[in-house]
Amino acid sequence: MTTDAPRAEASSDRPFKEVCDPTADGADCRARILAQDAVSADTYDSKKNTFKAANASTNPNLTTYQSDTLTFLEEVEALLAKDVYDPTREKAIAVFQKKSNDWSGKYAPGGSSKMASGRAFYNALNQLAGHFSFNGLAPLPKSRLEVVETNIAKTRELIAEGR
Repeated sequence: MTTDAPRAEASSDRPFKEVCDPTADGADCRARILAQDAVSADTYDSKKNTFKAANASTNPNLTTYQSDTLTFLEEVEALLAKDVYDPTREKAIAVFQKKSNDWSGKYAPGGSSKMASGRAFYNALNQLAGHFSFNGLAPLPKSRLEVVETNIAKTRELIAEGR
């Protein structure tokens, strides 16, 4: 039982056409087939031993977050600086409410932000959104305005620190 040629030819999906004797007599045959085998034994181990280091930044959108927050922060400050009787204030408040919801949904979903600056800015936005939704175009009370301005200043400091 050295070679079973008819059976090997019938099966075309086999890479080798020769079947060797499983006893000690077929050792030369098996050695010849193994020498022809083109598969490298290193391919399995090379994939197994590769190491991929983590990126330096765990938040790839940090710069996007910072730029979006600072841009929106300037818009909020411009809204706060508007006169109570300014005819563009009503539209600015509507735009603020939309952008506030968008910013909160993106960077502070459910009211929680991973960044300390995001938490401070969310507090300022929450104060303003609550006031405008319940009081309409009425001016902000001094105490609420102080809280908002404090949180805005804190947001700027924390972003400058990278937090």
